Amino acid sequence: MMTAMRVFGGALMVALAACSTTRVETGPEIAGPSKPLGKTFLRQADLQGKDAATVDKLLGQPALRRVEGKGDYRRYAFEDCTLIVILYPDEKGRVGVRELDAAAKISGEASPDLDQCLARGPAKKAIS
Repeated sequence: MMTAMRVFGGALMVALAACSTTRVETGPEIAGPSKPLGKTFLRQADLQGKDAATVDKLLGQPALRRVEGKGDYRRYAFEDCTLIVILYPDEKGRVGVRELDAAAKISGEASPDLDQCLARGPAKKAIS
């Protein structure tokens, strides 16, 4: 009887040791923000350098627009973020998108990744 308990105890220890060293694969490690599933709406290259008319065709009218000197600040409501687009002249005087940024929709939340923001696209308009 004592031998059976030792064998059972030894087998239990081996089984527990195997469980503690077994690695369960659940998918790829996430090093940063997850990539959206499905089609990507926009990429940074789709907007960089574009003029105001092209930006309006791609994004519609901004939720906020402020012109200061030769600069044009625009803010767009996207699905999960706010997209900030700043247009100003380059060294040859051509006005285009020179800066892009993503901001949180709610003050105090962490700023989202720009690529993630662009990928989701503008917020859907409510049907009235």
